[in-house]
Amino acid sequence: MLLNNRKITITKYSTEKPWLKEIPDQDWLCILVVDNIPRRYLDEVLPKLLLKNICWLCTVGSQCEFVHDLMDEEIIYRQVEETQPHLPKHFVFTSWHEDFNEGFSFAIYAARHDAVDIKNVVVLDMTNGIDQARIESALTQAQDEA
Repeated sequence: MLLNNRKITITKYSTEKPWLKEIPDQDWLCILVVDNIPRRYLDEVLPKLLLKNICWLCTVGSQCEFVHDLMDEEIIYRQVEETQPHLPKHFVFTSWHEDFNEGFSFAIYAARHDAVDIKNVVVLDMTNGIDQARIESALTQAQDEA
């Protein structure tokens, strides 16, 4: 799907498949869908998003504010505590959206970055498919906004 000149893809997080191979290495924004995910999985995923040079992280779902704060803490920790931290060369923006559809709309149409031309939006579903219908509905609504 192409919306706002951005390729939209859905990737399902799993400990049993190499989901990271489906993530671009640059020019991308992540819509992270999170509901009741144990912290250990978040601690795995967030650093990997930084390794893939994410430019924006938009979180939606019941843990959106918590996960947004975790990513901010991860970035600050790397800046302050590590001598040679891996961080993207550009600033990483983060936002959280309690309104599921608004989060998708923001990520697709409103999120901008001065240093990165956002070409890809990856919806990373960490709900084990539970929110698949909500994701599809939010994408349909975003498509209708075009």
